Amino acid sequence: MKFLILDGYTDEPAGLGVPPYIGTYPRYVAGALYKFKHDVHYITIDKLREEIKKGYDFNRFDAVIAICGFHTPGKYLNANPATLREIVSILYNFKGIKILGGPVATKFGSSAEGGKIEDEDRLKYFFDVIAEGDIEAVLYDLLGNGFNLENVDPQRKRNYDELREFANIGARIVKQHPNYPYIIAEIETYRGCSRALGNGCSFCTEPRRFGAPKYREPEDIVEEVKNLYNLGIEYFRIGRQPCMFSYKSLEGADEEVPKPNVVEIERLFKGIQNVSNPKVLHIDNANPAVIARHEEESREVAKILVRYCTGGNIAAFGVESFDEKVIKKNNLLTTPEDVLKAVKILNEIGGNRSPTGLPYLLPGINLLFGLKGETKETFEINYNYLKEIYDSGFMIRRINIRQVVPFFGTELTIKDVKKAKKRKNLFLSFKEKIRNEIDNPMLKRMVPKGTILKDVFIEVEKENLYFGRQFGTYPILIGIPKKDDSSIKVGEFRDVKITGYGRRSITGEV
Repeated sequence: MKFLILDGYTDEPAGLGVPPYIGTYPRYVAGALYKFKHDVHYITIDKLREEIKKGYDFNRFDAVIAICGFHTPGKYLNANPATLREIVSILYNFKGIKILGGPVATKFGSSAEGGKIEDEDRLKYFFDVIAEGDIEAVLYDLLGNGFNLENVDPQRKRNYDELREFANIGARIVKQHPNYPYIIAEIETYRGCSRALGNGCSFCTEPRRFGAPKYREPEDIVEEVKNLYNLGIEYFRIGRQPCMFSYKSLEGADEEVPKPNVVEIERLFKGIQNVSNPKVLHIDNANPAVIARHEEESREVAKILVRYCTGGNIAAFGVESFDEKVIKKNNLLTTPEDVLKAVKILNEIGGNRSPTGLPYLLPGINLLFGLKGETKETFEINYNYLKEIYDSGFMIRRINIRQVVPFFGTELTIKDVKKAKKRKNLFLSFKEKIRNEIDNPMLKRMVPKGTILKDVFIEVEKENLYFGRQFGTYPILIGIPKKDDSSIKVGEFRDVKITGYGRRSITGEV
């Protein structure tokens, strides 16, 4: 059979799939298809929009597998994620089998713009198969029984023994990505969260979808990285987990704040370096409570990340709120003291400048508004703690401020969100204040004028500016003013000297 994988992009708390990232979903799906020796084609939604104008013929395929959806939508420089409505309209006249996967196919995700929850059930029924579990596992079962739709469990989840083969043989799909080889491969390390023991944070889908942590073996991760590297991929984020510091913890299923397993984490990152020489090797999330309450082990983990990863790395802290009333009502567990201590530890170990021009490893802070118990005072409390971090001389690589979205199965309700909407103006003014009074001076501290940022990828040309970013996790946007004698071209890498600052972006010259 001839299959088309339509990548409408995914964005989740523990997994990115919006360019420059290629997520895990299309690679795993390709692996299941390749295992049965099918003809596999891959296209991104942005590329498809271009091809449709030229008369793209879907009916040369026997089946289309559409992947899209998000839990934590963001703003994207050079990509436009698909909504389910758009995909349905695109495939409306397709006569073959239509399969839906990704967060939108589950009860825990949406494809609505801005992450707004909408009733998408009617649109889902357009598809012949809705993979509410893991799409690669559902697809594998379908392929094995001759596409007998009645004998397949759409909620089936795969295990890591199955995934080993899917991940490895599916890696070669990256060569069909329109941005190849300039893509970042998101690499899965584990699913589930130790916070599931205490029912997790009120807003989070991870413990409700996957329960306690289930870890992928280091040798399997290393093998996948090796395969991707041999295929020409040089940019990696070791992500798809709620806390990198908790990877392979012996206490992961028994303690909400598990002790880091230093030996296994070093085994993983040393193994990656033994089989590749990546230009970017970054991580994603980290639990500040784990870092603060297991300081000795966490300091060793941070040293490992500095030793084996590349500069500009970020450990994103899911702080959500510094207000102790909000922390208690939403079962957040992490205290303000935990955050301050974790920030200090990472600054001490990862704050030196790396060859990329950025510090080796810094914390990022996520703040979430619209949670239970939030009041006007919450905004003041959050500001004061961020100001304390800045006044203490520490660096935060980025501060992510967003409003909560209530997903199925979480404790938050539409009623909670409606209450938060009454504070919309307060939220916007707070955000503006942080951008001006914290983000801007923090950028000046982190990348002083004259700093050379290496290998900035020029992505967009707009009016009198070029916009570029270094490859990596949550990169800084850099504006480069045009000059009459400019030799800059979109799609190339340039070293940039920092000359000025926006609120969250910087300006420079080549």
